Amino acid sequence: MATLSNRIEASNYHHLVMDIAWFGISFATTSRFLQFFALRMGATPMELAWMTSLPSLVLVFATLLSAWWRNRYETTMQAIWYPAIVYRLMFLLPMFAPFFPEHLRVVWLILSAVLPAIAQGIVSAIFLIMMREAVSEETLSRLFTRRHLAFHITLILAAVGFGFMLEHIAFPTNYQIMFALGFAFSLVSQWHLGKVIPRGDGSERPKALPKRTLRALFADTKFQSVAWVTFIAYLTFYFSFALIPLHLKETLGATEGFLGIYGGVEIFSALLAAFVMNRLFQRYGNRAMITWGLVANGLAVVVIALAPDMWFTLFGATVTGLAWSIISVAVLGFFAERTAPNDMQASVVFHQILFTATVAGPLLGNGIVNVGFSVVSVLLLGAGLRVFGGILTWQGLRVFGKKRVEPIYK
Repeated sequence: MATLSNRIEASNYHHLVMDIAWFGISFATTSRFLQFFALRMGATPMELAWMTSLPSLVLVFATLLSAWWRNRYETTMQAIWYPAIVYRLMFLLPMFAPFFPEHLRVVWLILSAVLPAIAQGIVSAIFLIMMREAVSEETLSRLFTRRHLAFHITLILAAVGFGFMLEHIAFPTNYQIMFALGFAFSLVSQWHLGKVIPRGDGSERPKALPKRTLRALFADTKFQSVAWVTFIAYLTFYFSFALIPLHLKETLGATEGFLGIYGGVEIFSALLAAFVMNRLFQRYGNRAMITWGLVANGLAVVVIALAPDMWFTLFGATVTGLAWSIISVAVLGFFAERTAPNDMQASVVFHQILFTATVAGPLLGNGIVNVGFSVVSVLLLGAGLRVFGGILTWQGLRVFGKKRVEPIYK
């Protein structure tokens, strides 16, 4: 904390960490239990797929509204306040599913995931700008790391606590209580978010960058580098992402109980990564950590694909949790090092690239399985893509015969 420039920045740092800590409790309700709830409501595998993919598709297009929405308000905090509340309805809306006729319950759960995604798309790009206004560039990497640590601590504690509660209260009341609590905790997160103000006198609006065409943005080699690394990292990771649970269940005979253990191992290893990642970023840089994270993730998928039994896959889960947590934070740092702090257009397009890769990856991986290839063979292909993605990340724009772009803003 010694490097924080003033009292306002220190306050912003505290509230941004507490915001994600409380949000982590709420996030456990949907990320760990919503699909189980949908299955109890009678969801089919295809309906579960829609519940996962439709919100990501909505995010790609909703992000386009970010710049328009931001220009309606004087400060980023004002712009983010109401969409952030709507986004948090994702924790409350599933509670009402049992009140619907049986044939509409799963439809409501899908809508419960899709509708808040519109607000999430607006929030995502503005939120990154808001954080860069709240703390200095020197503090930003540390803030990313501390938020990551706080999120995973509360996520794993909430997952265990809510899991215990669900076992001891009758269905569906148990889930309804959980979703209501999740929404309540998300409002505490919202309160901390409301305490964040821009550095300075707290009222000035950062000078807007000149408007550019999309072609002009992509003509900038700094942003080309960001776009290339972000797309490669997320596409190659998510190519195999949706195949792993399928492999565990269909090939290795894993039960829901084991899937919970597998997820817990991933979360715990991601939590451990938070204790060392800031030192790794400072010593080796974001590009190097994305590179080695993708290579490690590729090797983890090989372990999972060739595991003789489901328990052996926990070694791969450990590496996956460690490596992906480092990659996801390093990509944000990579973006921040190569774009101006108030470049709203760059932030919007960055998130669109990220969300597009998140949608495209599973569609490609699952699509290959659907045409007749075995899950194990596609997992091994995905492992190779992750390793190759690490190589492409390290090369950067040299792949296209250009100079590799090094950090500009530190």
